[in-house]
Amino acid sequence: NFETLLYKAPVLAYRIMKELSSRLRETGALLVSHLQQRNRQLYRSHIDTITMVVQAIEKRASQTSGRTRRVADLAKAIGRAMDLADEQLMVLELSALLHDLGMLAVPESLLTKPGPLAEREYGAIKKHPQIGKEMIEGIPFLEKAIPEVFHHHEKFNGTGYPEGLSGTSIPLASRILAVVDAFEAMTRGRPYRDRLSVERAIEEIRQGAGTQFDPDVVASLEKLRSSGSLPSTGSPGTVES
Repeated sequence: NFETLLYKAPVLAYRIMKELSSRLRETGALLVSHLQQRNRQLYRSHIDTITMVVQAIEKRASQTSGRTRRVADLAKAIGRAMDLADEQLMVLELSALLHDLGMLAVPESLLTKPGPLAEREYGAIKKHPQIGKEMIEGIPFLEKAIPEVFHHHEKFNGTGYPEGLSGTSIPLASRILAVVDAFEAMTRGRPYRDRLSVERAIEEIRQGAGTQFDPDVVASLEKLRSSGSLPSTGSPGTVES
């Protein structure tokens, strides 16, 4: 009877309670760790499935094949350089995979047009963040990426779209994606523009720091390049320096 023990031998009762409490904490910590590991495995499974779907969609246009995976890899590298927590890195990767989902609604003729877009055509392109947002709304696992997907074309000085957010009011993952998207476009080339070397692309991005891009994200990109940790663009024929 613990009540009797507490009355007759309070010191012993206290020691028993302390030991039980310690063991319960250890058991609880083990259960939490196991649950976290299972959640990470489940999250990884979801990410791998989404990656397969995105890659299958990209195969409809050879010039974009593999693009989303490259964007995700570079975004994660920048995120790690910025010391993002594991949960932030997972949301960043998910956002990178989904950020251009709304482009599925854009006519392919606009995506492959060799010259500059007319104002009306550019207006159609600018709708893709809203379309992407609508496509993932109501899907619990994907909804956490909605703000990042919706705002990845905002500019640091507030002149971007769709809402003209500025500075740190733009989600961090969106600020990272803005830099990575630009770097990918420059180093891979577009129908209307030849590809640039990695150094030239970074120089152009550096010139946009504080206006189009978050200076901290740009600095992290430069740090990756200078340390030799920049993921490969995977682009045949791209000049690396």
